[in-house]
Amino acid sequence: MRCPLAVILNLVICLSISALPPLAWSLPLPSESPLRELIPLASWQKEFKITEGKDRGKVVPLTSEPDLANGKRWKLVFGNYAAVHVVREADGALTMKRLDLPNSRSFIIYDSALPVVRSDVKSSDVIQRETGYKMYSLATGKLKRSGRVTHQVKPASSSQFDTPAGRLDRYYVEIDHRMDMEYYSQLHLTLGLGCQLDQGPVYGSGQYTLTKLGVFTESKTAGAALVAQ
Repeated sequence: MRCPLAVILNLVICLSISALPPLAWSLPLPSESPLRELIPLASWQKEFKITEGKDRGKVVPLTSEPDLANGKRWKLVFGNYAAVHVVREADGALTMKRLDLPNSRSFIIYDSALPVVRSDVKSSDVIQRETGYKMYSLATGKLKRSGRVTHQVKPASSSQFDTPAGRLDRYYVEIDHRMDMEYYSQLHLTLGLGCQLDQGPVYGSGQYTLTKLGVFTESKTAGAALVAQ
């Protein structure tokens, strides 16, 4: 299974280790900032340049659009790499229930929705969730595999990012995502997301490590950043 752009969750989820110098320096986090507006749920499109990974240099659209199959959900779509289905909870937190991976011809459904952006900007706690997941074929809907996932969202910080659009003062969110699979295998995703208040993502980075049979490992990194303001 390939790592989607880390820009979504990873960006989502959608999508780690920084492809750009991720933090020029940390800044104090304003006490009144509503984190629910880091990824506004409205129709918009931005252009991102892949800065690290197989398709380095490629410009890819990141779009936010309503999920026509479910009026309460929105989709964050990063080209043909990944689509994260997100819901705004009553407390303002942003959660994901489904992740589409077109290049792998798969989609993942989580038994319980997983947090992407927390609601409390002042919290210094790490949010951790454990739940089950099922991976299906996008073409046939047939079950491909299932297992358990451990998911962490770390406290947000205010930081600076160097991007093709210039140096930006934005918020930084880091997510740790571990998927246990059959035959003592595990996929470990580390996702970093930079967001502008009320404007959404401007930067994303990701690293994934696939461990097979508890012994063999393969690691890759990916990153993308906003092309223009």
